[in-house]
Amino acid sequence: MKGNFVRVAGLLLAIILVLSACGGGTSAGTGNNSTAESKGSSTPAADGKVYQMRIGNVTAPDHILNLTFEAMAERINERSGGRIQATVYPSGQLGTLRTMTEGLQTGTLEMTTQSPGGLGSFLPIMGVLEMPYMYSSHQHVYGVVDGEIGAELNQKFLEATGIRIVGYWMNLYRHTTNNVRPIHTPEDFKGLNIRVPETKTVMDTISNLGANAVPMAVGELYTGLSQGSVDGQENPTSIIYASKYYEVQKYLSLTGHIYSPTVVMIADKFYQSLPEDLRQIVDEEVANATASGREASEKMDADLIEELGGKMEVNEIADMAPFRAAVQPVYDDMVKVLGEEARSYFDRIEAAKP
Repeated sequence: MKGNFVRVAGLLLAIILVLSACGGGTSAGTGNNSTAESKGSSTPAADGKVYQMRIGNVTAPDHILNLTFEAMAERINERSGGRIQATVYPSGQLGTLRTMTEGLQTGTLEMTTQSPGGLGSFLPIMGVLEMPYMYSSHQHVYGVVDGEIGAELNQKFLEATGIRIVGYWMNLYRHTTNNVRPIHTPEDFKGLNIRVPETKTVMDTISNLGANAVPMAVGELYTGLSQGSVDGQENPTSIIYASKYYEVQKYLSLTGHIYSPTVVMIADKFYQSLPEDLRQIVDEEVANATASGREASEKMDADLIEELGGKMEVNEIADMAPFRAAVQPVYDDMVKVLGEEARSYFDRIEAAKP
């Protein structure tokens, strides 16, 4: 197990090395917002301005998402010569996923993340990207969000909210942990109180699988699990590991019920205020972080499952068919609400399978 832990830590470090390959080092993972102090940060822009770029996320400092943001911010600061001062705030320091998304609209924040389902409360059609058992592989996800479907939805979201989607990062499949019993069939969900994010698709999925879906802010979750106010939770392995839920959970069942691409967004008003050369730097570094983060997270997943196996009882699902059948009402309900547009996207996403 010690060797496997080293591999996991090495993969996290690899993100930093890859993203920093063209420049200096990074302070990623310190959790001290040190990216604002990179070399040259006091140099003003050609127009006399220094552009503050606050980046908020809810993950722990050593989570792969935060590490990727830290490395990206370091590169933006360096390449801009301090004309942009990008600072990363992990662990929900700047609010919840929803309030940070709202911050992009009000000008209190420049960049943050959300899930497609979370964006559904701002523009309902975004929810089509986060449906249960929708994607067959990582490449299927990337083909959808990087292609025509993603471009269409990004434009709809920009026009409706003033928020620009600049990338879809890694997140991996969501699995279930709890302290009552391992989950082998949908019947095993019955009676369990499972914490879920305030995302309709995830809430509906867990409810249709038979559990009681309990919305709860991620910052309250560890305490809720330790005190027994909820029996379990569902998240990708990277979050389960980085948030140390294994300390307060006994069972990890690889239900893989939803793949939630991490949507990286920037306030369009801020983006448009940047001089063209600075916009190009931001675009390029987001693209670099997207590619590197995806590669690292895919490699990490198997190692994290093995590592968690030394701390929890882990089980795979022998037959996914009953789970897929149980969540069909989630699709039906979305079509009832959004009509044929939703059905069309479901068909196109299915047809995009590699």
